[in-house]
Amino acid sequence: MSTCCGLVGLWWTADKLVGPLDEFTDALGVGFGALGVIVGAAALAVSWLGYRADRREHVGGLPIGDLADALALPVRGQWEAEAQLRRLNDPYPLPVSWQPADENLVEPWPLLLQVASRHAPQNQWAARPEDLVGTDTEITDILTRRAPGRRLLVLGEPGAGKTMLLVVLLLGLLDRRSPGDAVPVIFPLASWNPKQSLEAWMANRLTTDYPALSQHHTGYSGQNTARALLDNRLILPILDGLDELAPSSRSAALVAINAALPPGRPMVLSSRSTEYGQALRPGTGVPQRLNGAAGIVLEPLSLDTVASYLRRDAGGEGTLAADRWNPVLDRMTQGSPLATVLTTPLALFLARTIYNPRPDEAGPHLPNPAELCNTERILTESALRTHLLNAFIPAAYRPHSLHPCHWTPARAEHVLRKVANHLERRRHGTVDIVWWELRYALPAPVLTAVIGAMVGLLTLVLSAAGHAVVRFHSGGYYFFNGCGLLCDSWEGSWLSGFGTFPNFVANVLSIPPTDHVYPPWDWWQLFLDWPTGITSAFIYVTLGCLIGSVANLRSRVVPARRLHWSFNSRALALSLSCSLATGGLAGLGYGPLAGLSWATITFAICAITTGVTALPAEVQTAASPMTLLREDQRSFVQFLLVPVLAGGFLLGPGIALGYTAADALLDLNDHIMSAGSGIGFWAGCILGLALALNRTANGRFLLIRLYLILHWKLPWNVMAFFDDAHRHRGVLRQVGSAYQFRHLDLQRHLVALDVATPASPAVRAPSTASDPPS
Repeated sequence: MSTCCGLVGLWWTADKLVGPLDEFTDALGVGFGALGVIVGAAALAVSWLGYRADRREHVGGLPIGDLADALALPVRGQWEAEAQLRRLNDPYPLPVSWQPADENLVEPWPLLLQVASRHAPQNQWAARPEDLVGTDTEITDILTRRAPGRRLLVLGEPGAGKTMLLVVLLLGLLDRRSPGDAVPVIFPLASWNPKQSLEAWMANRLTTDYPALSQHHTGYSGQNTARALLDNRLILPILDGLDELAPSSRSAALVAINAALPPGRPMVLSSRSTEYGQALRPGTGVPQRLNGAAGIVLEPLSLDTVASYLRRDAGGEGTLAADRWNPVLDRMTQGSPLATVLTTPLALFLARTIYNPRPDEAGPHLPNPAELCNTERILTESALRTHLLNAFIPAAYRPHSLHPCHWTPARAEHVLRKVANHLERRRHGTVDIVWWELRYALPAPVLTAVIGAMVGLLTLVLSAAGHAVVRFHSGGYYFFNGCGLLCDSWEGSWLSGFGTFPNFVANVLSIPPTDHVYPPWDWWQLFLDWPTGITSAFIYVTLGCLIGSVANLRSRVVPARRLHWSFNSRALALSLSCSLATGGLAGLGYGPLAGLSWATITFAICAITTGVTALPAEVQTAASPMTLLREDQRSFVQFLLVPVLAGGFLLGPGIALGYTAADALLDLNDHIMSAGSGIGFWAGCILGLALALNRTANGRFLLIRLYLILHWKLPWNVMAFFDDAHRHRGVLRQVGSAYQFRHLDLQRHLVALDVATPASPAVRAPSTASDPPS
């Protein structure tokens, strides 16, 4: 839009250069073109200032406690749905038990009681570590009534069920929560860099999972809502997975956690036992530990629990599917590899997915669990874990009559390996699969250049279409006249107003224009005329890239909910200043009418560029990847339409008025109004595409999908693939607006497969992966 004024000036200039004119008219045309450039520069300056001064919608003045209550609703809905999808209660919840952590891993109990008594009565807490023993839902009572200071360290072996227990804890805390109390939120530490402030990272994580928390709260010194909730201790942090950080940064992470969440701040931290012990004793520096926190260690499931669970999940005692487990259960003696591996909830979930039938499946064609007893192939615990991880993806994508799969197991595994490798290589080991961050599959400068090229291509196509209309009309082709789209002269053609620019540019540059007339079916030959056509194409591509770069100043990296008019007093003052300055200059050179028209044009450009923003999702709405995508897609369409309508109906009259005044005509005829509206419409199309591609997350997502289809063989409907992997296959889990692999071991195993096997979805090479890293 900011280039419309310069375009009109060059239009005027080129029009006057086509025929023999006096020197005054030439000077007037050049001055008009210079004025247009000034207006475009002014609009660019206001766009930049609007980018700096952009404000978000205020959160309706709600008390901070009410905002916490509103946040509790989507948190509960999210994790209740996730517990159902993870089949935590199907056929029944696994009874995970725990014991007190070793005294070398936690503070001495008397010290814990002494520190906790500063914030609550001492008789409230457990009198000794042995009182922390419990099973399943007792974890909520452990944290709220027994753990001194309501600070707890949860330790366990790989796949022991730590995350599952944290979900049970979160839902239990929400059940006991009173209005105005803190909201428990699970934060996966794998996406945290300990060099970053923990408070800032938690605030960013909250705004990612619940986008409306990025809004600024009126009563808390301009803080966004997420940071205000954290600072007012209305978030109870449940930090999951210290072991998922790099080994060299775990000790630093403990220091940062102790500084951000000192004793007196309730919190929960989970980690694998071995990795936590290593973090306490770093190779260099002072040993660290979690200050003021009691600790528990998850125990393996009992052999009887595993046997009963596998048989019940297969249909119950006496069924054929359940009897298939007899050879395995007979060899599950204490200390054997089968017993050691299958007594962890993760391995148990993998085994039931691979070998137990779904309700709509028959048993004979399923893999036989007796293969787990094959000592020639499976000798060690490591080999058994690798075997289960290898067989999991093909089992998850078996034919399913209730939820048919559109992807073969081989293609699904290929795509999942590419996604896991992307997280490991491009995203530095993060666990979050976020659709709007898939743009990182391409370097940012490359993607920006692609967007500029797309805008330039649209500019070129619109120019060709309009130019073709002018050529056809002037050559005697009146096909469009029957539709009422063309008038008696090209100046009145709404379709041709924008397309005459290429020859005008050539004339201004003293390049001889072409005089050939092509029939409608040969319009593409317009750009084969040398040098006019090639020069015009270059000018238009450059112009489109420039417009895309201007729109990129306020590019959006997170999804938008809908378009919003946010024109504050500062933007209004800047727009008025630019419009008055431009109108004054035009008035001095061409008269009051021209000054008024150019002031109107400038104000419209500045208002559209600075006033159109996007809102994030509502706090009361549970954030999900699919919901955010649909909302952002609506914003994409709105960004496309608003500049088009504004260009056609707001700038059109101003452009026509300016043309009339500069041409010293006293009547504003229909031809000039139509041509001015056409110019505004075409310019609105270009700016609309530039804004939509840059100011919505879906804009870049559309482009990156084309690359991923070719490079990863990703399905076009990538969100349907992720949603199916989450809802129907159990391969992914959902945490707020992000997907994650079911377990970090699965993600790392797929990374190892992607390195070890050829990049072909059709052929699966034998796995050479070793035991997944802990």
